[in-house]
Amino acid sequence: MSVSPLSSGLSPLSASYAASSLPIQSRSSATGAVGTAAKDSVSLSELGKSLRGESAIAFNALSDKQRGQLIDLVDSGKMSGEEVHDALKQRLKQARGSAVSATQRMFANDHAELLTGGKAGPEELRDALATTLDRRSSLMDKLQSALGQDGVQAASDALSARDLNPLLSGNGAGNTTMAGFFDGKGADSRLAFTKKEGDAAYKLKSLGVDLDDIDNALRSIGEKDAAAILSERAGLPSSRTVAADADFSEKDAVFLPFVSVSAQGGAGRKTDLAGEADRLKAFYQSARAESVGSGISRIDAKMALPDIADAEAGGSVRMAASDPSYLKGLLTRY
Repeated sequence: MSVSPLSSGLSPLSASYAASSLPIQSRSSATGAVGTAAKDSVSLSELGKSLRGESAIAFNALSDKQRGQLIDLVDSGKMSGEEVHDALKQRLKQARGSAVSATQRMFANDHAELLTGGKAGPEELRDALATTLDRRSSLMDKLQSALGQDGVQAASDALSARDLNPLLSGNGAGNTTMAGFFDGKGADSRLAFTKKEGDAAYKLKSLGVDLDDIDNALRSIGEKDAAAILSERAGLPSSRTVAADADFSEKDAVFLPFVSVSAQGGAGRKTDLAGEADRLKAFYQSARAESVGSGISRIDAKMALPDIADAEAGGSVRMAASDPSYLKGLLTRY
């Protein structure tokens, strides 16, 4: 049976790191083409005053052309600095969440025998996670150093880990171990975003900003942050710390994450998220009753489970967004 937690996660921002990325020239003094380095000198712009935390980290990862496009949107009045801040924060959280979900899929596929054996202990699962994180780090290196499109696509597909190990098809019996470090406790402010942030990302897209290009620029940061978050949850050593979003309130979250589990023999079926979210949440809460160690639980694989084929859209209880397409439209597409 497949276990897929859905979360749609950042290094603390140092003053020098933030300052190095802020747009610091007013529109009137720009002399070069949009996005040139000239726009990053002279005086603090309206956008620069708004960027902080996650948005400043995200802005720092963008190309000059992408930065210039965002500066122009604010200087022209089409978006406020706060809206761009919210949009960039949402895309960084989305990058983290996508990496967490892909890491969970890779973890489950690579260690299916361990998980379906029903006897995995805390240390075994932690070691398995460490192995998966090392593999993902190596794949990211390959992705970034690939010279041709074929190499880029191969590394990207491997990182996405969308092929299902047959052992996880749900046809077996007995216990399946669930690693709680993919679930976390409640809404993690480093991963969960608000309706206001989601709306800002949609507005950015409507004004011609290519979210896919932004997502590709943020992929490496999202991957490193996801690894740090999972290491923190599992008690693994990590040189990276991801700070909580101090402005986040769970009551404003678009979703609350929980683990989704595919149905017996349901590999090809799809279930509408709107009708299954509450049922799946109730199942998951009851299924976690048997705790066998820190961050580890077991479930009875013979129970009848709802099926949500689209893991990244299905691992959330929607709150502010009434339409499943709202979340689907914000998913990364790499």
